[in-house]
Amino acid sequence: IWQLDPTKGPADSFDLKNNTYYFRMRYALESDSNEFTTLYSPYSDVFAIGKNANVTEIKKLDSPKDLQVVVKKDSSNKPYFHLEWTIPQSITESSKHIPVFHRIDFKVGDGKWASEKEFDSMAIAGSKLLTSSDTLDPVEEEYVDKVVIEENTYYFRVVFEGEPNTGSSIYSDFSNIVSTKVESYSNASDWAKPELDKAEGYGLIPASLKYADMTKHITREEFAEVAIKLYEKTTGFTPELKVSNPFTDTENPEILKAYQIGITAGTSATTFEPNKLINREQVATMLSRAIRIMVPTADFSTDGAPVFNDENNISTWALEHVKYMSKIGIIKGADGNFMPKAVTSAQIASGYANTTREQAIAMGVRAFEKYKTGE
Repeated sequence: IWQLDPTKGPADSFDLKNNTYYFRMRYALESDSNEFTTLYSPYSDVFAIGKNANVTEIKKLDSPKDLQVVVKKDSSNKPYFHLEWTIPQSITESSKHIPVFHRIDFKVGDGKWASEKEFDSMAIAGSKLLTSSDTLDPVEEEYVDKVVIEENTYYFRVVFEGEPNTGSSIYSDFSNIVSTKVESYSNASDWAKPELDKAEGYGLIPASLKYADMTKHITREEFAEVAIKLYEKTTGFTPELKVSNPFTDTENPEILKAYQIGITAGTSATTFEPNKLINREQVATMLSRAIRIMVPTADFSTDGAPVFNDENNISTWALEHVKYMSKIGIIKGADGNFMPKAVTSAQIASGYANTTREQAIAMGVRAFEKYKTGE
């Protein structure tokens, strides 16, 4: 970036209304020795400003894309952060007309973003150059006293700022948010990762499923834990365990809490079968019961619910719950079928109608987002 001061040039001031000013640039490579001739690059395109100049007015900036962060350490073994992002072509074009550069926003855990405290406190690009990467040391920026990766989660987002020739700066939307957080799950499908990240943020992933393989089928015990988490996070209430344990095959307090408030039931008067895989009609029933307890004043009618080709395979006790959950879009069928449970030996052998952990947690996320405000 180079600035022309009119008081040090051929004019005392710029008269943009009555005059047109033209600029072009080129590079020169000079040698310290007189033996070599100075080399010059070709001239740049001509840029004009002022009277009758065809000046492109930049009104909008696209946001940085695909932001990523990597934790690095300096020579003193102190951590800092390296960020990279993609610059949209529109930003490259805009930078030909006005200075465009980035700012890095930062926060720790559930705290406020630096920009929320004071917008200008965001770290700014060196020399206000347009680049696709930068480093951030929060200690140097006086955001924090120290960086402890093992104890805290650090969040980052980037915004472009443009400085028009007149008027105030313009800003893009923020980029995607990235963090130093270690994923609390493993081996998740690509489609499920955004839902699982939401679930972690909402506190919907039970301790037993932290770092678990999310593509595996979920058990009755695990889903009961998901359901009670959904209830607690939606209502803000943690049930006090008062019921005596009727089951001989589990002492899990999360199962007993879900049983106590009516979310789940045993497979008999004395058994829960915690390690048994849960099928789709059981999932629908357990979630439906949880919702009815969380928001008892909601409309639970099944008018307009889909009619499935395999409804005759849905258990009588589950039909209303299946209808309701499919009506509100939390559990859907495929090709006109709901696939409530395995009814043939071949289906049983293939795991037909079982639910994966990531599918179950995604359902919990949808229910939480729908009912967290009691709608």
